[in-house]
Amino acid sequence: MKEKNNLLNDKILKKNQRFFYLDYLRIISSFFVILIHILPPYYNKYDINSSKWKNAHFYKSLSSFSVPNFFMISGTVFLKKNLSFKIIISKYIKNIFMHLLLWSIIYAFFETKIATLDIKNILILIIKGHYHLWYLFAIIGLYITIPFTSKIVQNKELLNSFLFLYFIFVFAVQNYIDIFRYYSNDIFNSIQYIISRINLSTISVHQFYFIYGHYLNNKKFKKKEVIIFYIAGLIGILFTTIICYNFSIIKKKKIRYYKDQDLNNFFYSIGVFIFFKNNFNLGESSNNKIVQKLSKLTFGIYLIHPFIIENIIKYNVFKMDFSLEILIPIKGFIVFLLSFIFSIILSHIPLLGKYLV
Repeated sequence: MKEKNNLLNDKILKKNQRFFYLDYLRIISSFFVILIHILPPYYNKYDINSSKWKNAHFYKSLSSFSVPNFFMISGTVFLKKNLSFKIIISKYIKNIFMHLLLWSIIYAFFETKIATLDIKNILILIIKGHYHLWYLFAIIGLYITIPFTSKIVQNKELLNSFLFLYFIFVFAVQNYIDIFRYYSNDIFNSIQYIISRINLSTISVHQFYFIYGHYLNNKKFKKKEVIIFYIAGLIGILFTTIICYNFSIIKKKKIRYYKDQDLNNFFYSIGVFIFFKNNFNLGESSNNKIVQKLSKLTFGIYLIHPFIIENIIKYNVFKMDFSLEILIPIKGFIVFLLSFIFSIILSHIPLLGKYLV
């Protein structure tokens, strides 16, 4: 009887276990998402032969792990729970929808000039949402599929088959085909036509990351396997920074391999995820409580940071005399800090606070 109780307690602890490394990963990913949204004016403005574009390209490459990791974090958290469809709709999707609605209204009114107040235009802006709110739409889609994806992760054979086939046919094959784009458009278009007929993209790349996060969190890797992941991640980021830069110079146009479905970014993203899992999964401490508090507010930081960026840039508050390689992370830190402060303030607003951060 005592053994059964101990076993039951172990199961409960495992089910309710907090993965501390996810807090650190949320924080660092939030910072790099901010960098991604700071970079467009520099990345789009400067010529590829300039050192300023090279710096912008470097930070864009360095930040490319952040969005895939947010989807992996979500999968790690939600696929360990046994959630009914009713709970998913009434609690989680309702919560996301309220955040989406409130922030769409806020951004719509700030984007519309008071002098030319157009109700129709405001409604369109609210329906479409601000550019960064695409993530909330994607999360709603993933939450809806949890009753199905949870069945995949509960079956080891099915899970392994899903991850293997998706990796081969969407990451490996698609990236291999993409190489032909730079040599022959005719060959590329012909192969792309065949792939589109097979329709291998039934499941989104974000759903793959959602499931893969759960897999990586629960998988116990051997030391050699971890080293392989680190090497693959290093190769991935080196490809994005160095090879893509050289491709851009040769082709005299900006070659973009920052997408979530690019193979180099896949390896880079999972390398970062495993690094945090292996090195930041710390136990309870006063330091962890601070990190947990900051981690809890990263959702608010994500929601508000474009507002900070757009208004600070608009009023030239960021007009500082630094070289671009120093200026970009400084801007990122200031936006992160201001977003954090505003998130704390918004969280204390009665009734609406819980839907603002």
